[in-house]
Amino acid sequence: MRAVHVIFPVLRGTRRFIIEKGRRWSVIEHLLLDAICHDPASAADLAAKSKLPRRVVVEAFIRLMRAGWAEIVTTPKGPKFGATHTGIARAKFDQLPAATVTEPKWRGFAIEQVTGGVFRSRELDLRHHSRLPITTDDQLVVQLPGSPLHSMGDLGEVFSAIEGEDELIVGVDRGAERLIERHAVVTVRDSAVEGLPSRSSHALRFLILQKAKEALDAAATEKTDPGSVTPSPIVLDTHVTAETANRYDGLYEADDLIVDAEAHAQALERVIKSASERLIIHSTFVTDARAQAIMPSLMQAAGRGVKIDVLWGQDDIGTSTNSSRFAAGKLQAAIAEAGRTDLISVHPFSTNSHAKIVVADNQRGNWLALVGSCNWLASDFKSFETSMRLRDPRMVGDLVRKIAGLSQGRPGVWNDLAIELTVLGRRIRELPRPNGRRVPMRLLFGADHAGLVLEARDRARQRIFALSHRIGIAAQPVTLLPTLSAVKAHGVDATFYYGRTTGPLSGIGGADLAREFAREGLAILPVHRPRLHAKVLGWDDDALAISSLNWLSADPAESTPYREIGVLVEGPKIADNFIRRFELAKASHE
Repeated sequence: MRAVHVIFPVLRGTRRFIIEKGRRWSVIEHLLLDAICHDPASAADLAAKSKLPRRVVVEAFIRLMRAGWAEIVTTPKGPKFGATHTGIARAKFDQLPAATVTEPKWRGFAIEQVTGGVFRSRELDLRHHSRLPITTDDQLVVQLPGSPLHSMGDLGEVFSAIEGEDELIVGVDRGAERLIERHAVVTVRDSAVEGLPSRSSHALRFLILQKAKEALDAAATEKTDPGSVTPSPIVLDTHVTAETANRYDGLYEADDLIVDAEAHAQALERVIKSASERLIIHSTFVTDARAQAIMPSLMQAAGRGVKIDVLWGQDDIGTSTNSSRFAAGKLQAAIAEAGRTDLISVHPFSTNSHAKIVVADNQRGNWLALVGSCNWLASDFKSFETSMRLRDPRMVGDLVRKIAGLSQGRPGVWNDLAIELTVLGRRIRELPRPNGRRVPMRLLFGADHAGLVLEARDRARQRIFALSHRIGIAAQPVTLLPTLSAVKAHGVDATFYYGRTTGPLSGIGGADLAREFAREGLAILPVHRPRLHAKVLGWDDDALAISSLNWLSADPAESTPYREIGVLVEGPKIADNFIRRFELAKASHE
C-alpha cells in the first residue's frame, strides 16, 4: 500500500512561561484532613465513609503526614490517623497551601489550525513550505486545509499542552513576536497515522484518515475504470467526529432564568454589590448615559478591592465603533480622575463581538456569569430582555477563557488581559462544584446557533418558537425554512416574534414575508409592546436557548466564533414557563 503524507498548517511559537512547580492538594485530601480534625479515624473507616478505595486513603495520608498535618495516634481501638495542630489550622483554609516554587521557563509549542489542537514543538514534524514532500510512485502527498475558526489558537489549550507533571502556568512574558507559519507532516499507512501524538483529538485523526482515503481512491480511479475502483483499505471510525467540549451537566434553578427589564437591572446590581475579587462586563454597546449611571456602583466595588474589566464590541449594526469608543474613553477618563485606574480598566479596543456577558465571584467564593440579550452598558432597562445565570464553575471558567479569546490581539500577539483571563478561567474551571440540581446545558458560539435551529427542526414534536429583536433577509435560510420543514413533517406549532425589520427588509417586506409563511403554517408576529430585545429559541417544553444572536436577522459565520455567545438549557418545563411569561408580558401591554 502506498504511503500517504498528509500536510496541515500549524502556528509555531516559543514563549517564556511563568510556571508553578510542585504538587497541589486535591479536594479529596482536604476533606480527609478535615474528617480527622475532631475524631481520629482508621483508613478502613474513612474508606467506608468516603466510598474511596482504601489505597487512595492511605496514599493521601502519607502525603499529609509528610507535610506535618497528620499523624498516627494510638487509641483503645488501635492506631488511627489524627490531625496535628498545624493540620487543624490548615484544614480551615479554603484551599490547602501547596508547597510550590515559581520559575520562568522557555517552552515551544505548535497550534494545528485544522481543529485547534496544541502540541509541544517536538511532538510534530514541522517543516517550512520549501521542505515539504512531493508525490512520487511510492507516496502520495495531500494537504488538509486549516479552518478560520482556529486561526488564532486558544491560550488555555496552549497552557494545558505544555504543562508538565505537577506544573501550573500562572503567567506568560507577553513578547511581541508573531507565531511562525509552518506545516506538519504525518504519514498514513494501513489506517494508522504515524507522527501524530496519541493525545491528538479524534476529530483531527478522523480528518487525516479521511483525506488519505480520498487520495488513495482518487489514485485508484486514475489507473482503472471508474466503475471498477477498488476502495482504499483505510477504515474510518465515524463515531469520533462528534465534539462535546461545550456540553455540561450544569447547575440549574428556575430563578437562573432572568426575564424582562427590571429583573436585569436588579441582577446586574446584585452581581456588582456581591463581587469580591473580580468583575468582568462585556457589552456590545456603551452609551455615555449608562456609563455615568453605573460608575458609582463600579467605584464602590473597587473600594472593596474588586478588579474590574469593561469590554465592548461595537456601537451599532453597520456603523463604525466610534460612539462606543467615545463613551468608553469618557468613562475611563472619569475613573482616572477619581484615582481608580489601579482596579478599573475600560479597555479601548473593540472585541468585534455582539455578546453580552457579566462574570463575577461573590463573598462565598462562588463564580457566576450572566449570558443573554442585555447590553449592560447601553440598556435603559425598559425592553423585554432574557438572560441566563450560569453557576457551574466549569461553564463559567470556559466562558472566561472565551472572553480571553475576544480580548486577544492579532494571531500570536498575546496581550496581558488575554493571558490574565486565560489563567483565571482555568482556575475557575477547577473549583469544586456546589451542590444543586443539574440539567443538560451547552454553550453556543457563532455557527453553533445555525446548527441549533436544525436540531430544533429534527427534535421538536409540539412547537418551535423564537424571539428576535430584528428580522432581516437572513431569516429565511437560517431559521424560517428549517422550521417550516418541521411544520410540514411533524405538524409542530411554530411562532416567531420580532421587534423591528433591519437591513434591506422594509416594514412592508416584513409584512409580506409574514403573510407568505403564514399560508404555510408558520406565524411571524411583530411585537411593539413591550419593546422586544430578547433573543430566544425554544422547542417543546424543555429546551430553551438564550443568546446574543438575533435569530431572525443574523447568519453566524464560522470565521467569527465568538461574535455571538449563548447557552442552551434543557430543564423541566423551562421553555413552557418562558413562553407563558412572555405571553403575560405582552398581554399586560395591550
